[in-house]
Amino acid sequence: MKTVTNKQKRLSKATIDHANHVAIVAIAEANGIALVQQSNGYWRGVEHDSLVINDKKNLFRWNSRDVGGGALDFVQHYLGISSFREAVAYLNHAALERAETITHKVREPFQYNFKNSPNFEQATKYLTTVRKLDPQIVDLLHRKGFIQQDEHGNAIFVWSRNDKIVGATVQGTRIDHEHLGKRGTFKQIAKSSQENFGFNLSLGKPERLLMFEAPIDALSYWSLHRGLNHVTLMSMDGLKPNTVKQGLIYFCEKTGHAPSEIAFGVDNDPSGHVFYDQMRAEHALTSVPYTSLIPADQAIPHECLAPVVSAAKQAAIPTVALMAYLKVVVNLQPGHGMANGYHYQDALTKGSFADLPEFAKQLKPYLQPNGLDWQAYFKQQAPDLTIANRNNLITRITEVAQRYQKGDFQVVRDVPKDWNDRLQIHERSKSKGLTLDQKIAAAKERAVTANLRIAPKHHDQALER
Repeated sequence: MKTVTNKQKRLSKATIDHANHVAIVAIAEANGIALVQQSNGYWRGVEHDSLVINDKKNLFRWNSRDVGGGALDFVQHYLGISSFREAVAYLNHAALERAETITHKVREPFQYNFKNSPNFEQATKYLTTVRKLDPQIVDLLHRKGFIQQDEHGNAIFVWSRNDKIVGATVQGTRIDHEHLGKRGTFKQIAKSSQENFGFNLSLGKPERLLMFEAPIDALSYWSLHRGLNHVTLMSMDGLKPNTVKQGLIYFCEKTGHAPSEIAFGVDNDPSGHVFYDQMRAEHALTSVPYTSLIPADQAIPHECLAPVVSAAKQAAIPTVALMAYLKVVVNLQPGHGMANGYHYQDALTKGSFADLPEFAKQLKPYLQPNGLDWQAYFKQQAPDLTIANRNNLITRITEVAQRYQKGDFQVVRDVPKDWNDRLQIHERSKSKGLTLDQKIAAAKERAVTANLRIAPKHHDQALER
């Protein structure tokens, strides 16, 4: 007789109903998804303004992706927990408000109600062994009260503003893929945490403000740059323009001056690039430069190189131009959605590398003696783009192409998505006797010896195989 495992057991109707009655607004808030409240119970996404949530009916619609539905659909389509069983388990495990209880109540002042454990071992083990954070940094922040462990073993990242606790990020330390899907650990923003704020700390006399998506990303960056000084590190717990604004205000309050720059260490994925582009295009300040700290942004995935080189060669267009276009529009990941903040999508947004040859042929008519005429291309192919968005796209593609042309790239097999990924790669490289920089240099050298290099080619310089 075949044994029926827990994973094979039929999900009960009550379990599924409970999952679907979790408030979508609460799911979004717990996962750092920035929303703007509109009239009549509607909320709109900040990162993706085509995301609309009706909190009265507990339904959402993501118009740009043509998907919608209830809480389970939201978890599957927006959070990326694609398995229905894993989505049900996640919503039954997470301590989130139900749709019928969420109201437009006035936010109460934050109360630190966690019971701190006198034992910090579980949080330490998770942060240093699993996430590879520098043990000295973790120990220092625990002694200073920035990180605590509660009675359940969760790591609590304490938000402080002017020496007052105003919120917290709760990070689970037990790996539980059965209940929490691919992410494996529980994570949420503590109830009533100050809006548009986050975990932060300052080193030395801050001159720069560095923004990250999560506390662990910020501490991963510090772990990789142990000489870091004169900066404020701040987590947005997501991608939140208003947290950047409040972070800037707080920086000025503490230091008495504006930062010399605001650097964004957001994820190297489509959402991170959309956010960074939009911050520069729609929220930038004339007096404070916005710069990128996106990890491994110069990396080219090994599997991407051959299809691009082949498609460009078939169409007789500069490989550098095609690679730069692909980087700006879909972050070298066809089929993973729009990766620019200029509201531009094309067939590659939902396509694959198999679509590259046909797309490259479409570029051929716009090839001029000095390169591709991007103005003419976008005017013809995307007439609804605003002039500002069109010019921003062209500027970005030109910048990236120039960078590639100078050899400022690395061909690698594993592209880190965030700063913790980069830290993990660094630590694995150390265990093999190589530093991360040495590994990147070795990968680049292997690419060169395999003739994957920059070489002259007709109208431009091209990545040649």
